[in-house]
Amino acid sequence: MIYKYPIHVPADNVARDLNIKGHKSVISNACAAGTNAIGYALDTIRAGKADVVVTGGVDPLTKLSLSGFNSLQALCDGPSSPYSKSDGVNIGEGAAFLILERRDIALKRGATILAEVLDYALSADCYHQTAPDPAGDGALRAMRHVLQQASLSENDISYINGHGTGTPANDSSEPKALRSLLNGHQPPISSTKSMIGHMLGAAGAAEAVTSILAIRDEIIPPTVNFKAEYRAFDFDFVPNHVKKGPLQVVLSNSFAFGGNNATILLQKDQEQAREEKIYQKKRLVISGIGAIAGNAKHKEDVFDLLRNGESGLTEIATFDSTEYGIKHAGIIPDISYRKYMNPSLLRKMDTISRQATVATRMALQDANLKINRRNSERVGVIFATGTGPIETVEEFNRIVISEGAQKANARLFPNTVMNAAAGHIGLNFKLKGPTSTICAGGVSAINALFYANNFIQQDICDQVIVVTSDEFNEPLVAGLHRIPHYLSGNMPMPFDAHSQGHVLGSGSVAFVVESEESAQERDASILAEMTGFGLTCDNSRVARINPTGEEWKRSFELALESADITAHDIDFIASAAGGLWSFDKVEAKALHDLFGTKTPVTAPKSVFGETHGTAGALGILSAILAFQGTLAPIQNLSAKHEAVDLDLIMETREAKNINHALISSFAYGANYNSLVLKRYE
Repeated sequence: MIYKYPIHVPADNVARDLNIKGHKSVISNACAAGTNAIGYALDTIRAGKADVVVTGGVDPLTKLSLSGFNSLQALCDGPSSPYSKSDGVNIGEGAAFLILERRDIALKRGATILAEVLDYALSADCYHQTAPDPAGDGALRAMRHVLQQASLSENDISYINGHGTGTPANDSSEPKALRSLLNGHQPPISSTKSMIGHMLGAAGAAEAVTSILAIRDEIIPPTVNFKAEYRAFDFDFVPNHVKKGPLQVVLSNSFAFGGNNATILLQKDQEQAREEKIYQKKRLVISGIGAIAGNAKHKEDVFDLLRNGESGLTEIATFDSTEYGIKHAGIIPDISYRKYMNPSLLRKMDTISRQATVATRMALQDANLKINRRNSERVGVIFATGTGPIETVEEFNRIVISEGAQKANARLFPNTVMNAAAGHIGLNFKLKGPTSTICAGGVSAINALFYANNFIQQDICDQVIVVTSDEFNEPLVAGLHRIPHYLSGNMPMPFDAHSQGHVLGSGSVAFVVESEESAQERDASILAEMTGFGLTCDNSRVARINPTGEEWKRSFELALESADITAHDIDFIASAAGGLWSFDKVEAKALHDLFGTKTPVTAPKSVFGETHGTAGALGILSAILAFQGTLAPIQNLSAKHEAVDLDLIMETREAKNINHALISSFAYGANYNSLVLKRYE
């Protein structure tokens, strides 16, 4: 069960079953996830990182999710009646997937083209963690933006597959947004949730499939259970019965907890290629950093630990860890959170959200980026996590399991979704731009930076805040200690002959990412340039990786190709090694096969422990330190394993000519993301 727990495991299983070895990721923005996943796939193809993507969403029906919605008094006692009676939602379950591919490849292989994905758009309400903006402002911005991206007007829309949950809040706010968008145009609007229920993370994907089939079959699905006497808006909600008619362009909406909005446009195949927009390639830079990790309360503390070869780990005092056989962890010390965020919002946050918000505040200050009405819609947020809010999930579930569904805590439930931290960040800093959440295990940080790059290159955002956060707590330890030889009772010893396993850590790192042009216009200090991404996976079993390191090495090669450099140009490597020899040896082989023995290699996990999705971000900090002239050593390394043939940094080194760095990351379940970072000149 521990192996199956991580949210990325279904994607690992799909990749293994289909023998996929390309880019693999998981979007988890609650009820907007399915739509966002299709949009992410579109961006991945546009970025040249894939030709074909299997994309969609899945969510099972569970007592625990039902208990949560019940605690919010959001469930309907009978069949839901979206856009009419609106007395609650019916929860559904299922999965829906698309094969999204470049049109020329589809034609070459003789595929039947069902529809074209024109574009998608994301926005943030910046209003409330669970309730939509009553005026529908965030939803309206997403819909307007997707039309703008596709160079269409509201009059081009043939049909709208609405979010249509059946709750009073949604059934009021979405029609208001549509009324402002359509400006008198009257396309049919319906809610397929009235028939299949609200499939949560899978809803947007299922509704995209419905929309595609509506285009193909020229059938407009109805809103069943519609009660005309409760109608509040003068729209054609396709009440109770199917309509027939040709459809050219369909707009589909998905809105979620945390104020996340996603809208996608689908079109009937025009039997000719659309002219793709050409964007001038921009140099992508980091202009601000915020960081807390281990016993470091600020980015300067993080740099000091790396620079001085000091440990970020402390003895565990928050709970009795004796039964788990461990003593140390990377535990974030007490922080005066009120200095960093709105006190009225602070009380609604859990640990992972507080950590992320602190790091975000630090990064904004470091970048001297002030959020105001003029720029709030042009600043995006991408949250990345490996663990997710385990502390909150455990606390919420424990109450339901031990005391019953009626005792479910309505205060805790909104923070059990993976994207809750992104919602809190948006509320704290008044950020209304695109927002998304990556939950891809140990590659999450670099994956999120890749996604931010897509936003910047397509001129969707001026800046993107990429923030990672991962917890340390007893539930995490209680689970992971069940895996034989995973946790070490000593300190982490990457690449050491006597390494015994991981020491867990917690941390949060935030980056302000923008184009070089944008940073120069703001007269911002540029800390580094991101020049290449390498994204691969293999089809190993869940929680395993290919022992040959072939796909891991391939991620390095792709990052170098993307950066237009060779292996000889890399001057510094931040490895993903953490002291678990069965995995460290695979990375060591992949690094040696490509870079040989002369490139200095460090391992930040020796300082901060296994920080899961945040690990890659800490590797980036070690690279920025290297650009400043200091190579951080691998700590606790006393006897290099005889199978490791690398230039391991065993003591702090001074170096003046570090121009290119490679950051390596991996996730259990065979996912590899690599980043080439360049010293900015």
